[in-house]
Amino acid sequence: MTEGGSHLCVYPPVCDVCRAYPLPHAGPDERFSECLVRSVGQVLAGHGYPPVENVWDWADLEIALAGFLYHHEAKEKR
Repeated sequence: MTEGGSHLCVYPPVCDVCRAYPLPHAGPDERFSECLVRSVGQVLAGHGYPPVENVWDWADLEIALAGFLYHHEAKEKR
């Protein structure tokens, strides 16, 4: 059992309160860059997935990565 703020977690890996992601999103984040998206694409290709080469695939990867990393207004209303 782990203490996470004001509650006690039985199993932290699945606890919504103890999760690190998604992050609060208050504006631009200099860490989220084209370089980050390209690095993720290279990791995927390195694991045997097809290389990301099409502009639409890059855009979808960027959207998916942003969706994983940051809270969006609709999600914050939980």
